[in-house]
Amino acid sequence: KDGSSKDTPLLHVLDFEKDDASNGHVNFVAAASNIRALTYGIKPADEMETRKVSGNIVPAMITTTSLVSALSCIELIKLVLKAPLRSHKNAFVNLALPFFAFTSPLPAEEYRGLNGKSFTLWDRITIKERLKDFEKGGLTLERLISRLERKVTDGSGGKISSISHGEYLIYADFLHGDNDDVYAQSIWNLLKDAISGDDENADFRGEEDANLAHAADREQQQPIVGNQNNDETISELDKQSFMTLSVFIEEPDTGEEIELPPIRVVKWQQSSSS
Repeated sequence: KDGSSKDTPLLHVLDFEKDDASNGHVNFVAAASNIRALTYGIKPADEMETRKVSGNIVPAMITTTSLVSALSCIELIKLVLKAPLRSHKNAFVNLALPFFAFTSPLPAEEYRGLNGKSFTLWDRITIKERLKDFEKGGLTLERLISRLERKVTDGSGGKISSISHGEYLIYADFLHGDNDDVYAQSIWNLLKDAISGDDENADFRGEEDANLAHAADREQQQPIVGNQNNDETISELDKQSFMTLSVFIEEPDTGEEIELPPIRVVKWQQSSSS
């Protein structure tokens, strides 16, 4: 052929049709994909598997994934820059329509805290176990209560009334207030005693923890629950780098019990001195 337009074969756009065996579409896709699979050490697929996969492909998947990833990264940058809440956006996207909608997120619900302060479910109070605590067998209940009261009251007074982890009550002032042996034990051992059933008050839970009783359940490391074998549960506790506690404190002026934000107690091995 001399390259003139009249001798140049015409190209026609074909619509992919997987159910017509005579057009060779699936044969071509299977051959091309298997060449790539063999090149990269991927298990080849027969024509039937190729036909099944090609029938379930969403053409916009890669594009949509890229868009969602980009939008997520933009929100992450805003978070790092500590942008105000009004700058953040929820995105609703459908590229097939196309449809794009952005809304402002609602602020997290606030709960009443101590001394007129408030907190949200995202707030945490962290208590790091110190080396001297670790060397004596772990952070004791007495030291935990002392550090908590100093940290949250700012010298205004206030007394810890109860400490629990999941469904287990670790401390209550009306039960353990005069028990020096309990105060001298590590918080880790007290929880183990509660799990194993050695503490007769382990299953007690007050009605006042209804608002945020399960706030700590949303932690990355879930509270220990009682539907497992005790030995397995205690073994899981030993592997955790921290525990999350629900703590109530008595307001000095009114005597009302108020729940603190979830308390994260970090073991010495995973913490720096504080």
